[in-house]
Amino acid sequence: MLGAVKLLGTEEITLWKASGRVLGADLIAPESVPPFANSAMDGFAVRGEDVSKPGRTLEIVGDLPAGSAPTVEVGSGEAVRIMTGAPMPVGADTVVKVEDTDAANGTVRVLPIVAKGTAVRALGGDVAEGQLVFAQGTMLTPMHIGVLANLGISNPPVFRRPRVAFMSTGDELMAVDGGRLGPGMIRDSNRPMLKALLEDAGAELMDMGIVPDDQVALRSALDAGSQCDAIVTTGGVSMGDYDVTKLVLADDAGVDFWKIAIQPAKPFAFGHIGASLFFGLPGNPVSALVSFEQFVRPALLSMQGARHVLRPQVGAIAAENLVSDPAKTVFLRVAITGRREGIPIVAESGGQSSNVLTAAADADAFAVVPAGVGTVAAGDHVTIELFRAPASREYQNGK
Repeated sequence: MLGAVKLLGTEEITLWKASGRVLGADLIAPESVPPFANSAMDGFAVRGEDVSKPGRTLEIVGDLPAGSAPTVEVGSGEAVRIMTGAPMPVGADTVVKVEDTDAANGTVRVLPIVAKGTAVRALGGDVAEGQLVFAQGTMLTPMHIGVLANLGISNPPVFRRPRVAFMSTGDELMAVDGGRLGPGMIRDSNRPMLKALLEDAGAELMDMGIVPDDQVALRSALDAGSQCDAIVTTGGVSMGDYDVTKLVLADDAGVDFWKIAIQPAKPFAFGHIGASLFFGLPGNPVSALVSFEQFVRPALLSMQGARHVLRPQVGAIAAENLVSDPAKTVFLRVAITGRREGIPIVAESGGQSSNVLTAAADADAFAVVPAGVGTVAAGDHVTIELFRAPASREYQNGK
């Protein structure tokens, strides 16, 4: 699938909207950060040799607040009162923090020995002019945004966001705001979940709504969605007589229906409708989630030129027996319940049936049990794929 992905074009956007976007080109620093040597704290700018012994008394020859240029040089036996961020005056190479001084009557007594270079931020100490700051394919986080602001880069080049048409299929589905459920009806949980997943993956969306089990209606919806970079559907890709998505696309040369050896999400379709990538997800909500995470999300990130498209995987310890199907790679929904010597301990977060979405909501990760392994015994190691753990720690009882 990733081999079929075509890289989208680039555009320049305002830095204010760049968080979560992927850099479309290498960024070279147009200037240095800091742009001048400056003080890391409030205190006194001095010569290092003047404070190599304790208790030295120096003459105060000026004041230098942040945002001001130095107007005096610091000579032997002299000091300039300086604020955090202010440029270092000529002659000074060290800053003594105010807490280590006793100033009165135009002089300052430096109490301890202070090493030369203390509390001075060097010119270009963070970024040097001309250096590679971030490579093409870097996804911009709030910290990256801060660095670009420091460098005066107000309109970074980024890859275009993929436009994705998405829909749920099935006569049994009722919209979330559709009122009381009728006989045999269920609420459409997939489409709101898909919207959130797609937005998290950086997509711009075309919501095609709920499409009934009608071949003409589905064909029309798919054709309308083919103006987008990708189409994502849920439902209708299994083996039943009413799996309309499969019926509609059975003769489409661009779509191959797969049975993937994973659990959940065995029914899955991938291919092209026109120039659009097509992803046919299963209808069960956990199956839709797993197949999105394993296949759709990496493809959408690859479209945007991201270098890292897969969720992080780490080793963990099973707190209980984790039972799986040895014929498939199984993605169990697990929660991190503790740590042993820094290694996460995991347990199932709830029922593992493909309709039990609450267990996915309570999970921090997938426990990835490879084909050929029937059971991971309690106390054994298992690979987990993190999708929520960085924000799952709680603060309770002062701990």
